Amino acid sequence: MGKGIAKKDLKYEALLRASEIRNGEFIRYYGNETEIELPDHITSIAADAFRGCRRLTDVVLGKNVTAIHDGAFRECTQLRQINLPSCLREIGDDAFRDCASLVTVILPRAVYSIGSRAFRNCTSLKKVLLTVGLTNMGEAVFEGCTELEEIILPEGLTAIHRNVFFKCHSLKKLHIPDSVRTLGSYAFKQCTALEEILLPDNVTYIGRGAFGECESLKEIKLPHHVRFLGNYLFACCHALEQVEIPETVTAIGNSTFLDCRSLQEIKLPDSVKTIGQWCFLNCNRLERIELPASLESLGKRAFAFCTSLHEVVVGSNLKAVEAETFLSCVALREIGLPGSVEVVGDRAFFKCIALERIRIPSGLKRLGERAFGECAIESISLPDSVEVIGIHAFENCYWLNTVVLPKGRTWIGAAIFAGCAGLEVLVLPKKTRLLRRKRDRWRVPEEAQILFHEEMDAARLLTEFATAPDGEAQAAKLADLWEHLEKQGVARKTAK
Repeated sequence: MGKGIAKKDLKYEALLRASEIRNGEFIRYYGNETEIELPDHITSIAADAFRGCRRLTDVVLGKNVTAIHDGAFRECTQLRQINLPSCLREIGDDAFRDCASLVTVILPRAVYSIGSRAFRNCTSLKKVLLTVGLTNMGEAVFEGCTELEEIILPEGLTAIHRNVFFKCHSLKKLHIPDSVRTLGSYAFKQCTALEEILLPDNVTYIGRGAFGECESLKEIKLPHHVRFLGNYLFACCHALEQVEIPETVTAIGNSTFLDCRSLQEIKLPDSVKTIGQWCFLNCNRLERIELPASLESLGKRAFAFCTSLHEVVVGSNLKAVEAETFLSCVALREIGLPGSVEVVGDRAFFKCIALERIRIPSGLKRLGERAFGECAIESISLPDSVEVIGIHAFENCYWLNTVVLPKGRTWIGAAIFAGCAGLEVLVLPKKTRLLRRKRDRWRVPEEAQILFHEEMDAARLLTEFATAPDGEAQAAKLADLWEHLEKQGVARKTAK
């Protein structure tokens, strides 16, 4: 018995010689022991007290320690186990950061606060028990805890701050208490094993990229109080098949559903007014989308590379189809643009190789560069409101045979018909000057026939009468019309 006491006293004396202790606070440890036990008169562990003690494997704190301050055990890479006393109340920023060998943490019931990055990069940490008294958990607390599989957050926690579970690759399930109101940016980013998560209805804010790269997440129901879906919110969630968006959402940010490869259909509520850039880019299983009448702004590349998208319904208030909005939507066969659309941006439908029919809005003002390049459209008529037609607008539209350009003053870029070998009829304003030069500049095929609007109108009337089902009566009308057109000199030109 005496020998045991003596041995303990020797360890205590060795600890005191290798330590700096002041007024009950353990300031710094300078020793090389692998296991240490602190005396009961210690009440707090100072900032960086054990930082970088790479030989340390086991620590028992005295029963009166109430606080572990910033970075106290940071970079103790061999630390496997620490015994936390029941009176411990707070853990500071970076307290156990980079403790790569730490496997289990059981917090006493008295702990109410865990500082930012407290367990960041504890790559062996598998189990954490949090207490009901915990009300504050800082940013990136468990970031990089790649072995953490399950954690239960206590009721009373009001916020999950940014990066809290970032790169927790093994986290499969997570219960979020009803008390939580906000989810910070990148809170669960790269939780690649997370398959399901239930968000309480009390959540009012979800930060950007909160679930980005959660590759196993299949479905999620968003709370009814959320108004904005942030940038990159579900980006690269490759298994995501279903998302329920509440009627309260008014805006969807940039790249929100980028590269969600399993998303086949999504319903956008009537409340949505804006959809950001690259929002659904590379959602290559998305087959149908209905843009609500409330939508006013659709960002560039919003549906680019959605290779299965074959049906798009556009609401009545959209102002513009921005650059590359439907770039390489190779399954899209037809689309109707509402009268509110004034701009079709550069490469808006570029490489939509199956696009055969498109309804051009009557108020269109600008058609961008390569807007319909490499599409399958056969004919197109541009309204008189068009002021600009960008260069290469119809480049390599091999099936294009009839084009009607506006009657008014329109700036027309070079090579708009480059590669349009099938172009047969091009209708121009009557007062088109330098026709030969413009024909070369626009790359109009030599075989294409140039008509003017007056001739085209007459030809259209003739065609309508000739194909009418009521034969004799229509034939008589056609004869009278033909006689009238001959007097005007139009029918003869059309016939040629």
